[in-house]
Amino acid sequence: MLKLMRLKPALLHKTGPQVSQEISACIGCNECLLACPAVSEPITIDVLNRETLSGPISPSVARFARSCYQCGACISPCPVGLHRESMMMLLKVRLLQSEMEE
Repeated sequence: MLKLMRLKPALLHKTGPQVSQEISACIGCNECLLACPAVSEPITIDVLNRETLSGPISPSVARFARSCYQCGACISPCPVGLHRESMMMLLKVRLLQSEMEE
C-alpha cells in the first residue's frame, strides 16, 4: 500500500504581504497578460491579482497558473516594472494547497 507523502511547504522568496504590496502597485493595464504565451483563454489582470491573494481560485485562473512556466515574457511590457514571478509563485502555492484540501 502506498503511503501519502506529506509535502513540505514551498519556500517563497517573498512573503504574502510583499506580494500584496506588489499587486497593489499594478495599474491594471493587462499588458503582461497580452504578452503571455501561456494565456489560452481570456482572463483579466484584476481577476488574476484578486485570486492570487485570496478567495477561491476560478477554473480559468487555475488553468493559467498551471500553464505558466514563468518565462518572463510579462516583465518587459509592464509600464510600472512589476515582475510577476513572485505573484505567480504565490498563486501556484495557493492552488496546490487548495487541491490538497479537496
